[in-house]
This record gives sequence, structure tokens and C-alpha cells, in this order.
Amino acid sequence: LDTCASLLATSLERIHYIQVAQASTVQIESERLRNSLLATISHDLRTPLAALVGLSDTLVLAPPPLSAAQSEIAAAIRHSALRMNEMLGKVLDMARLESGAVRLRRDWMPLDEILGSALAECAAALRAHPVQLALAEDLPLLHLDAMLFERVFVNLLENAAKYTAAGTPIRISAALRERGRELELCIDDEGPGLPPGREDAVFEKFERGGKESATPGVGLGLAICRAIVQAHGGRIEGMNRLAEGRVLGTRMRMTLPCADPPPGDGSELPTPLTENRAS
Repeated sequence: LDTCASLLATSLERIHYIQVAQASTVQIESERLRNSLLATISHDLRTPLAALVGLSDTLVLAPPPLSAAQSEIAAAIRHSALRMNEMLGKVLDMARLESGAVRLRRDWMPLDEILGSALAECAAALRAHPVQLALAEDLPLLHLDAMLFERVFVNLLENAAKYTAAGTPIRISAALRERGRELELCIDDEGPGLPPGREDAVFEKFERGGKESATPGVGLGLAICRAIVQAHGGRIEGMNRLAEGRVLGTRMRMTLPCADPPPGDGSELPTPLTENRAS
């Protein structure tokens, strides 16, 4: 009886693991199919959206001049088409990252150079927010894909500006941790914070901080950030900054591994960013 019971238990265990493996395979294939479908649809939609932007520009520039109401409509069409094009771009980026089609082009780069490029790219979004920088002086060169990390910073900064009131500052700080083995970078805002218990969920695809939020977005920006950071061996997390039980805002914190660059790299570095910058 003991032998029969043991054989039966082994068989049931094997059946269980086979079912788990089959379910995982189906899930992986479904995810792959969804990513492929989203990428195809997004790519096909970008051409008509570009045509909409061009036509709206033509309406404004071509004679006879439009009335004030007509100009406002043309501007609204252009703005909506550009916003949808940006959303489709994020869908394509996410599909490429998950398919493994993106190869990291690592180089030794100073953090302040990448941050400077990101701040310049999202200057319009940050126009109503003073940006405060606090970068430690002993930061090493980072071995990363500068273009991808610029996208990480742009997504995080635009998010901070999008969900906070005009005039509130956005603070960027960076320092070494773990005896110089890690770099910690934080982006702090003074917005409403993240929903309690959902601090990690906001990094999932198509997830947003508030389900009924009127703020436009597709819910991919933070998922893209996490995919890029993890591809570099780092971590990223969101949390609420609290004081006496009151939410002061959101902190996005990422940590990246540090290593020594080979001799000769980074001999000519750009001028560092100033400690305080208003955008």
C-alpha cells in the first residue's frame, strides 16, 4: 500500500507540474501574440496620425486665414494627434523591450550629461515646475545605454509634472550607496502620491495610479522605465513620502550597479549641471 501511495503521489505531482508548464507556455505565447498585435497596430496607425498633424498644420498656414474658432479646432486636432502618436510610441517601445529586439548599446557616461539631455527634451512639460538638483560630487561614470536611460528620465519627469500642481518643485538627487557599489537616484514631487498598496502595481503594463484619473496616458511609461532599469541590472520602485501620517508626494527611486571604467575612458567630461535649475 505504501508503494502504491508513493507511486500515486509521484504521478499526481508530475501531472501538476505538466499542467503548470502548459499554463506558463500558453501565457507566454498569448503575451507574445498580444505584443506582436499591438506593435503592428501601433506601427500602422502612425502613418495616418502623421497625416493628421500635417493636414492640421496646412489648415493653419494655407490661405485664406482661419477664424479664431477654426484655428482653435485645428490646434486641438494637431495636439490630439501628437498625443496619440506619443502613446503609440510607448506601445512600440514596450513591445520591442519585451520581445528582446532591443540590444543595449552600453557606454561609459556621466549621469549629469544624460540628465541634462532629458531635462532639455521635456522642458515644455517642466515649464511650470522648478527643478532642483542635488547630485553628489563623487558620482562615477555609469556603464549604460544613454538613449534608453534618457527615456527613463523623461518618462519619470513628465509623470512628476503631469500629476502635480503648477509651481511645485521636482527634486532630483543622486548619491553612492553600499560603499560605492550602487548609485541611488531619486525623483521627488509634491503630488497626491501613489494609491496605498499599489506602489508596485503602477509599474505593470497598462496600469495607472488612479483608475478613474482624468490625466491622459496609456499606462506604459513606468513599465518601460522598469524594463530598461532591470535590463541594466538595476531596480526601481515608487513610494509615498510621508510626514506625521501625511503624504508629501511621490518618490521614484532607482538603484544602479557601479563599476570602474577601463583606463582612459571619461578623460574629457562635460561641464556638470548646476545644483539648482528652473525649467
